[in-house]
Amino acid sequence: MGPGKVGALVTFAESRGTFRGFISKLFPDPGDDPNPLCRKCPGAQQDKPVLGLVFIEGMKRTGLAYEGGTILDPESGTLYSANMQLSQDGNTLTVRGYVGIPLLGQSQTWKRVQ
Repeated sequence: MGPGKVGALVTFAESRGTFRGFISKLFPDPGDDPNPLCRKCPGAQQDKPVLGLVFIEGMKRTGLAYEGGTILDPESGTLYSANMQLSQDGNTLTVRGYVGIPLLGQSQTWKRVQ
């Protein structure tokens, strides 16, 4: 998926002060499997549908920052440490997955559906 391409709609839920994110809608390219399975996911998530997959877990909010969580890459099955930062206007979420320290990670910017 190229830059700017919308691949999925992510919905966040909070329970007892901890946030998680799950894939609530997919936007497959023509020819892609419309109902893919998470073939490389670890543990109980292996071979489960990507639609509905909880792939962000354990985020604790402090102001506009969310820290201490993990993010799962459904394509590779790799679990990364993660943090997120919400913009002041609440419309942009920067998600950073990393191994070890945040400096050694990669960020994506997600936009809120209006």
